[in-house]
Amino acid sequence: MEKRLYFVIGDFIANAFVATLAVALTAWLIGGSWGMLPGMIVGMVVGMIIAIPLSVGLLFPLLGVMEILAPCMFSGMLGGMWGGMWPLAGAAIWQWGIGTGIAVVVLIYALNAGMSGPQKIRN
Repeated sequence: MEKRLYFVIGDFIANAFVATLAVALTAWLIGGSWGMLPGMIVGMVVGMIIAIPLSVGLLFPLLGVMEILAPCMFSGMLGGMWGGMWPLAGAAIWQWGIGTGIAVVVLIYALNAGMSGPQKIRN
């Protein structure tokens, strides 16, 4: 994972954007009216459908395809699940979307740091 400030900020913004869009679209389509399990399944699919074109078409020229595709897919799927399970509206869509995007980036960076082990700091 990139550790330069441009890429870290870009990861936060991209994941928050994808997750918020997934929450908003699934909340509008389903709105928690289908039950938890069908809402989660449809929300994950809708989140992936949102994340793929945004990641590949819009975000990867700026941030790199491998660095942005997996976290955005995860953000889109989780955001879609939140929007499909509960009847969210207004500020709750923004809160769940931005919170999900930030949580996914923190989780991905923490897992990457744990897997790659201690690193030397280069100048």
